[in-house]
Amino acid sequence: MARKWCLKKGLELDMGFVLEDLGISGYSGANMKRGALGALQRLCLDGKLEAGTILLIEALDRLTRLPLPDAQELLLSLINNGLTIVTLTDDRVWTKASLTNLEDFMMSVVTLYRGYQESDYKSKRLRETFKAHRANSSNQAFGSAPGWLTREDKSKPWIVDQDKADVIGLVFELSVCGLGSKAIAEIANREGWEVPTRLNRTQGRWHAQMPGHILRNRAVLGEHEYRIRTHEAHEKHWQGASTGQVVADFYPRIIADDLWHRSRASISTRSVARRRDNHGYNIWSGLLYCGYCGAPLHRKQEKDGYSRAQISCSDRLAGITKCPTFSAKNAEATLLSQIYLYSASSLVSGRGAVTLQNIAVLEVREKDLDAQSRRIVEAIAKTDGMVDALLPKLTSISEELKEIKHDLGIQRQAQALTDDDLVFDETFFTESMMHLYVNSDEARVVRASLHLKLARLVQTVWVWAYDTAVVEFKDGIRINMPLPVKRLPSRANPSTKHHRPPKEKQESRPCFGKAITGTLEVPPAQIRNNWASPSKRETFAE
Repeated sequence: MARKWCLKKGLELDMGFVLEDLGISGYSGANMKRGALGALQRLCLDGKLEAGTILLIEALDRLTRLPLPDAQELLLSLINNGLTIVTLTDDRVWTKASLTNLEDFMMSVVTLYRGYQESDYKSKRLRETFKAHRANSSNQAFGSAPGWLTREDKSKPWIVDQDKADVIGLVFELSVCGLGSKAIAEIANREGWEVPTRLNRTQGRWHAQMPGHILRNRAVLGEHEYRIRTHEAHEKHWQGASTGQVVADFYPRIIADDLWHRSRASISTRSVARRRDNHGYNIWSGLLYCGYCGAPLHRKQEKDGYSRAQISCSDRLAGITKCPTFSAKNAEATLLSQIYLYSASSLVSGRGAVTLQNIAVLEVREKDLDAQSRRIVEAIAKTDGMVDALLPKLTSISEELKEIKHDLGIQRQAQALTDDDLVFDETFFTESMMHLYVNSDEARVVRASLHLKLARLVQTVWVWAYDTAVVEFKDGIRINMPLPVKRLPSRANPSTKHHRPPKEKQESRPCFGKAITGTLEVPPAQIRNNWASPSKRETFAE
């Protein structure tokens, strides 16, 4: 149509300046915010188009479907800045001069209003259709399916892409082992896992947040949450607004409840300290504190050298104290062996690990149900017409919460009465020591599992560099342990070229002596500047 009009008028059509807003709504105004129409409007306002430039469109309602005041303002802004608009279906020319004619002006008003009215009517009908489907828990109109599901049409059953489902299973298994989203994405890219999304917008690559999205997506359990997907709702959140109405068995389940909750328990445990090194060497993340001042201890990894890493007081790094630093290799083997011996000497069995894991899983499930309950209560208060559908769900969640609390009570009583709290056995302890400083994917998974188990067993570890450590367990028991004294690498490491045996001298551990006599002051963890004045801390650190 555009070519014919130009041939008829003896004009040349500029094919290098074709504007399209395919799939971008003119009813919501999205084409003005992020589409070609917005770019055209900016060119006009900036004076970058010559006066008299002609814009060819199919019809005036193709320009916009905004409400009449906004649509008329848009039309006048384009024309007043020198643009001539031609509608090809009725061969009308819209200019500043033509709109001074009352008939043409009223025609533009009627056409723009009719376009808005048509879109508004269709929008309302579509909302009513979706509302009816939500009320009937129908799966015929719902939006986009998860990337691992397909079907021929909306009346046919779902088909699971097993390759993608297997990849999602691997994501959950690595999460249970203690790996985070970035670590899982790195392994997926290195091993070439298929991206389990519907649209391949990353050219087959896993971005750092993708495993996290999968681990939070309850569609893997077969659930579907109906959401309000109006333009207004999408302005606030890319997924739309929650209705609080969740339908079970909407999709085929690809992850078992047990694996889901074990993953959530691992994530909850691991979130104690989010900043971890890329290879997971810091197995003590969120657990180590300075014995001199109570500040968290930071680990600086070393690629070369005997010490493997330097562990420093965060207050020392900030210039507040002079607390001494120490090498990771000096302390880690002693700490791990003593923690293992404590666990092994507690008359423990494999049942203790199951009890601890059950408690962690139940606590995460309890938090999830509490969050769901709050969302549904808010939805009942805010969402019109949804009360009948939401009340049964709220009742179901309340009943499940009651059962969870009952089960938690039983598990915690059993844990307290039997002291059955084995976290790692001799085999795992030996394997952990072998992989403590190895740079490999296997070692990374072992260290992640070790960190999770330590975080579930240990509450806090205070370290006095090259002197002593105090470990407080989750059950409230504290143990003191001496640490190896400081030695030069050439004396500590027999494999060095210029190794000399350590000099025989009396090892001095003043803090350990105080710990044995019960006079060692242990500062509160994470509470800074409260246990002693700065001057006292300086003296004690020295």
